[in-house]
Amino acid sequence: MVIGWVQRKLEGVDESAWPLVEAAQRKVQLPCLLVPQPSHAVLAGELANALLPSTFGELPWEIKQAIQMHDTGWASSDAQQIQRLRGPQGNSLAPVSFVDIPPAEMIDAWTASIDAVEALSTEGALVVSRHFTLLARPDPAHQRFVKAEQARRQRLAGGVPSEADLLRWTAALGFCDLLSLYLLTGLNREVDVPLAHPASPQAATAARVKLSFAGRTLRFTPATLQAGSNLSIQALKHPIPAQGARAETLAWEVE
Repeated sequence: MVIGWVQRKLEGVDESAWPLVEAAQRKVQLPCLLVPQPSHAVLAGELANALLPSTFGELPWEIKQAIQMHDTGWASSDAQQIQRLRGPQGNSLAPVSFVDIPPAEMIDAWTASIDAVEALSTEGALVVSRHFTLLARPDPAHQRFVKAEQARRQRLAGGVPSEADLLRWTAALGFCDLLSLYLLTGLNREVDVPLAHPASPQAATAARVKLSFAGRTLRFTPATLQAGSNLSIQALKHPIPAQGARAETLAWEVE
């Protein structure tokens, strides 16, 4: 689950996107917004569709589809959490962010996501597999996952595009994933986002895009997404309000 904030501030966190996202996810306060991981991935897919070719090159349809589906495996976990939060005592409970999910449950979701994409596209599965292995932690459970995915990628590697293509496609997934997460924090704070997968070795030296806000208008410097692109996602309100809608539509337009 991605926990959305409602215009809150974070102090003592630098201007990079991921530290701000992680701090927001670890300091959950009520009221908040709940965004299932598969929905966050759909927003990442909208961002991928809006990318200018000058950013990561032309993205094949299969890669855009993979970005849109890269968190499909979280559906069951998030559905169980929504059921808990919508239960009789749910309004008094705090949601659990994806950053605090136990390793075994996280790995199950990652593996299910890759499996779902592999059923549709070898190239997409390779990119999503690379994405999650970059996010893996040094603990034993995550490292077993890394070894299993290395074996998967060896099995799928025959006749696939070049390493350079896989590198830029993985970078596009990581960029859109992080940008989607940052938009959902609701911080509306100017931030730098690397033009690389944020967990990759390349991120430290990659060029950066500056994202700033004018209300719900997004400004990218240099230009990164097609001007006039419209993005939207629906989030659940938590706790359930006594009156009014139980969900909120978040929407942005690219300048």
